[in-house]
Amino acid sequence: MNNLIKRAVFGSLYVVAILAALFLENKVLYLVLFSLLSFIAVYEYNVLSGSQRTRPLRTLLDAGAAVYLFVVSFMLIEGPASDLRLLAPYFFYLIYSFVRSIYSDRAEAPNSLARIVLGQVYIALPFVCANLSHLWLNVDGTPLLLLLVFVCIWVNDTGAFIVGSTLGKRPLFPSVSPKKSWEGFFGGLAFSIASAIILGIKLTPESASPVVYGILGAVISVASTWGDLFESMLKRNAGVKDSGRIIPGHGGVLDRIDSFLFALPAALFIYLLAH
Repeated sequence: MNNLIKRAVFGSLYVVAILAALFLENKVLYLVLFSLLSFIAVYEYNVLSGSQRTRPLRTLLDAGAAVYLFVVSFMLIEGPASDLRLLAPYFFYLIYSFVRSIYSDRAEAPNSLARIVLGQVYIALPFVCANLSHLWLNVDGTPLLLLLVFVCIWVNDTGAFIVGSTLGKRPLFPSVSPKKSWEGFFGGLAFSIASAIILGIKLTPESASPVVYGILGAVISVASTWGDLFESMLKRNAGVKDSGRIIPGHGGVLDRIDSFLFALPAALFIYLLAH
């Protein structure tokens, strides 16, 4: 199976899995899929940052901590649990990690602490935002904002590829991602804005504001591009092409959700401001 077919097949399976988790109203499916994405993404981040080679157990614990925060935040937001003390193990683990880093290797402590904090802020917190979006911002059972973010990211990538491959001349960020162009960026931006407006009007015809959805589409496009570039910097620093090999033809989970990690928190912030 050549790489193009692999990308098409496994890319389609990824899209189907995401849409199933959003549309089937199955909380278990949503929790399992997003927990898996969170765990693997944190693991891959630790591999890119170099900590997995020297501290494999900590890598697994960091990934487990992110999943724990995701599941507990779901329980707290959705309602089965209301005791904030459920968050205590997560923060105790962070404190333990900080103290251990300081005393186990003082020379590397600042870098180690930075990796721990960045890994949780970069990956774990956006998945908490996913819970907020999934449980609070529902329209007739459809998690509107989550769906909007995923669709705009996919459309943005498609638009950027089409316009960039046909008209692209001026590099967007050559030192990090040489193939990206300004023409592709603006092409993706236009596609994202249009898709956000169309989807918003389709799902909320009575209350949809084309201006608000257009702004959301623009924010998602810009933030997703930053997310892609940020992960490209991590990979370039690590000297690798992909964050992993778990998705044939696409690389790792982090390669698939890098845009999502930046776009969802930004879109959630704008959405809450507008409403």
